[in-house]
Amino acid sequence: MTFDPFGDFETAGYLQNSLQLKDPNEVKESEHLSFELSIEDALAYLAKKKPLDYKAVLSVHEILFSGFYHWAGKDRHELVPHLAVFKGSNDDPRSTVFEHPNAIKLSVDHALKLAADKKRFRDHPGAVMGQLAFAHPFLDGNGRTILLVFMELCYRAKFAIDWSKTNKDDYLRALSEEIREPREQRLDHYLRPFIVGISSRDEWPQTISGISGLDGLDKEGIRYESLDDPEVQRIYKTYTAQPLDTGEPPQSED
Repeated sequence: MTFDPFGDFETAGYLQNSLQLKDPNEVKESEHLSFELSIEDALAYLAKKKPLDYKAVLSVHEILFSGFYHWAGKDRHELVPHLAVFKGSNDDPRSTVFEHPNAIKLSVDHALKLAADKKRFRDHPGAVMGQLAFAHPFLDGNGRTILLVFMELCYRAKFAIDWSKTNKDDYLRALSEEIREPREQRLDHYLRPFIVGISSRDEWPQTISGISGLDGLDKEGIRYESLDDPEVQRIYKTYTAQPLDTGEPPQSED
């Protein structure tokens, strides 16, 4: 099923893109071209922005994708506050539940707070990345926006992830598991072996261009449901009953 939260795919194309494209491959290519052309501007903005806050995350998305999406820089709460976004089918117990529109900013703020404790951040990079991914602020372009923000946060904490050594499928699997069960710290375990010293920001555009799959949670299997649906409300009640991940190891029970 085509992801069509605006309900006008047939006339406006995928997510009202500037070229009114409908073919998935054409959308992917044009969208990524917008991203590639804007990486350096986005990184320059991040380097100057102190401190990083929610507005900065919105601005990075706008810089990266405004050439393709007129709504770039606006979050789901502003655009489609009545919709919940999931990845996977209704009957799949391992489907991914993204943050409620009303709590997107809260989730991003929490991730930024975790990253502000630089020692804890280095020990638990997956908690920060997982929290940002769970927030899923945008209708598209989340993975690439979050990657740039995450790289800048790492730089300020004086470490980096050697993304060239990571594997697309393994990473996305660990990320999905992190979103579903953050207390298991699956993404921490996956990312820790790839922690290295910081590199010059000048190398980042080339590094980022060579990474594949980090936006994999954006298109494949994405679906949306009305927040008026009782089952959707039940799902979110279950999620809000769980405390936000603190980045600390889970406590054992005697």
